[in-house]
Amino acid sequence: MADATRENPANNTVVGVDKKKLGSSVFLGRRGLLVVLSAHGFGKTCLIDKPVTVVGRHGDCDLSIPDPLVSRRHCSISADEQGEFYLEDLNSTNSTYLNTAMLKAKTRLQYGDRILVGDSVVRFFIEEATGKK
Repeated sequence: MADATRENPANNTVVGVDKKKLGSSVFLGRRGLLVVLSAHGFGKTCLIDKPVTVVGRHGDCDLSIPDPLVSRRHCSISADEQGEFYLEDLNSTNSTYLNTAMLKAKTRLQYGDRILVGDSVVRFFIEEATGKK
């Protein structure tokens, strides 16, 4: 069936509606996504698509945040084979906070978690991508 479109008269948005179903040769994959929501790097994103992603102030970090209160290598996010993500502090000077609690050990992340590094807020999301087998 061809791609149909539908108009939303309230805001003039055109939405594509695909009537096709996922075939057996398609799978869903999970990747993490970090989004900076504070003044230092607002809107900066980092796709977590490797086993370990490092967040810090240093330019070599996967997500570099130019916040003077962020350590050069502040925290890391790791992914396991089951598609779960874990946050770990890397002995940072100002600690890492998950939601409202100081991180004391490697902790599993949930969709929408708020990560505080230095004076910067980062949100964690999970992106589900489709792909061919």
